[in-house]
Amino acid sequence: MIIRPMARGDAETVHAIHGACLTRTLLGRYTHEQITAWMDGRTPEGYVRASEAGERFFVAEADGVVVGYASWEDDELLSLFVHPDCQSRGIGSALVEACLADAECTGGAITKVKSVLGAEAFYAKHGFASECRGSTAKRGVEIPDARMRREHPGGPVQLLASPGAKPFQP
Repeated sequence: MIIRPMARGDAETVHAIHGACLTRTLLGRYTHEQITAWMDGRTPEGYVRASEAGERFFVAEADGVVVGYASWEDDELLSLFVHPDCQSRGIGSALVEACLADAECTGGAITKVKSVLGAEAFYAKHGFASECRGSTAKRGVEIPDARMRREHPGGPVQLLASPGAKPFQP
């Protein structure tokens, strides 16, 4: 398996994986109406536009075929989907770890994720803890999720007012 940055040519496959996960993996956790609202208006070009706007995408390749993807921006893991036929093989974990490492290399840290229902245990393995239930409205339909956080690997952020000042912890 290879984890690499998403290329423009991967957008069709990324879009197909997203759709397959929603319709095959998540249909039991979300209603048909929620799945339809989630996918409505999505296009392969949307992933490219998001990437060009700063969202960082990674894909997992197995035997030369893209089988999963993840993306992050600022301090949030925004998406993680592995094709239903390839789940439970460590691909999702490899993608999460790639995003966490990429954030660290750029001087940041991923501390938030809006987990799909049923994936909380997966994210807990990567240091995220459930904070609360939430939801996102898509085309007027509420899509429930679990809001999760993890500590910044460097510990609490310390802001110094001036050299020699005592740390302030927000």
